[in-house]
Parts: sequence; C-alpha cells; structure tokens
Amino acid sequence: MNITPEGSRPEKYAARVLAWCGLALLIASPVWLLLTGHTSFRVSADEGRPPVSLWSAMLPALVGLVLTRLVPPRMAVIDPLACARRARVRGEMWVLVAMAVAFPVVLTVLPPEVVRGLGYAALKVALFLVVPLAAFRLLRGTGQRPRAVPVRVPRARWLFPLPAVVAWFYLSQVSVLAPPPVTADSLPDPVTLAVVSVVTLLTASVLEEFFYRGFLQTRLESLVGRWPAILVVSLLFAAMHLPTHLGSTAVITELATVLVFQGLFGVFCGYLWSRYRNIWMPVVVHIVVNLAYVDLLLGWLGR
Repeated sequence: MNITPEGSRPEKYAARVLAWCGLALLIASPVWLLLTGHTSFRVSADEGRPPVSLWSAMLPALVGLVLTRLVPPRMAVIDPLACARRARVRGEMWVLVAMAVAFPVVLTVLPPEVVRGLGYAALKVALFLVVPLAAFRLLRGTGQRPRAVPVRVPRARWLFPLPAVVAWFYLSQVSVLAPPPVTADSLPDPVTLAVVSVVTLLTASVLEEFFYRGFLQTRLESLVGRWPAILVVSLLFAAMHLPTHLGSTAVITELATVLVFQGLFGVFCGYLWSRYRNIWMPVVVHIVVNLAYVDLLLGWLGR
C-alpha cells in the first residue's frame, strides 16, 4: 500500500518549509562545530556518561540510514492510517504536536527541583501517554479505527532492519568510534541504578519511540509524506533535549550538538520506523543509547 498524503495544502506547505529548515540545520550544525573546534561534546545529562566525538555522533546514524534505504532495494511504503478519517488524523496530530512542544517549554519554566528524577518521568508520562490516549479516545469517532502502530509485524520486517541496526550498534558501541565505556564507580549504587534504568527504559526508550515515531510521525506521514514528517519530528525530538543540555557553553554550540546527536539519531529512528513499520527496532536502538547496563556489559567484555 503506497502512501498518498491527504493533508491540506497549508499543512503540506508548512511541513515542507519546516523540513527544509530542519535539513539545513542538520547540515549546518556539524559545520559549525568543526569551524569552532567543538569536535567532542557531552550528549547526555546523566552522570558518568563520557563525551563523544563529532564523528561517533554522526557516522553510525548516517551508515544506518544508507543501509535502511538499501535493504531491501525496493519496499512498499505502508500507511497504517490510510483508512482513518482525515479529520481524526489531523486532530490527533495537532494534539501530539502540542504535547511535543509543551514538554520542553514546561521543563524550562518549572523549577529544576520540580522536574528532576521521578518528576521528569511523570511529566513525560502525562504529556506523551495520558493526554494522547485521552485525545485518541475523544477523537476516534465511529467506523474503522486502524492502529498507527500495527500489532503484528511480518517476519521480513524483523529481518530487513538487522543490517542497519547491527552496523549502527557496531559503529556506535564497539568500534574505535565508540566513546569510553562508563565505569561502575561513576554510577550510583546498584539499587538506584536498577530503578533509574527501569524508569529510563520505559519512559525514554519505549515511550519516546511510541510517541515521536509511532504516534506523531505516522500521522504526519499520512498527511504530508514521509520525509517532511521524519524531519519535522526529528526537530521536535531534538527540542525535547534542549532544557537539559543548554547552559554549559554558548547557546548556538549547544543547539548544534543537540541537532547533531539527537536530531540525526531521530532521523535514523524515524526512517527505520517509516520503512519497516516495526516500532521495536527503533526502541532497541534507543535502549542501547540510554541503558547504562549496555555500557557496563560492553566494558566487561573488553570493548
């Protein structure tokens, strides 16, 4: 089933303008970092996470994008919401965009002690899960109610993404490009680490992928097409990380680092989702990035 976007002309025009702006920013950001000598930077606010190089932030995602496009050479573009009412898809899309914008705004406005730790996770659950599910319930109406995230995934859509995911994993976690592994003494006590890891796995690795890729990107794709949707959602995904990254250096440098790492990472995850419609592949990639136990295991294995 091929996607035939059915968004209004203003929606398509706005999405394309944002997409071109996003692409320009993604290209300009590494150039800026190179010109200013910022070729190594921190990409996580978590304690113990070492800095990464510009190349280790970019190359794994770029290689993953190429392999996602090539394996297989031809593949039908699936729109899970092709049968859904356009008014419903459009309404849900605007609710999701509002939540994606609200999250970094609320983080910026509220005192840090309010949105630290479990407060941060609770805010994410409220805006990325509770509000969207309530909106879906109110807007779904009658008739066919296709799922944005299919329940069943054909076997081929488990196998085809593997070259891209394995190559990304090797380059980002094992190769010479990989940053030094975290050490046990740089992490909190085992009980705290276990609790934080579970919360992070559920609210970041799983919830963020379902919200940004499964919920929001799918609806945007159905309305304005694949690449405008991927690029717009990647900008929103990068913006989510701004409140926890701004402040250590010049604002323009922090913006560039977020776009290079989180923005390009979002493009890779978005293309994985769009091409294969297997949400668990970007979830696995996100788990590898966020879970400290992966780093500890690789360090123990002698990465």
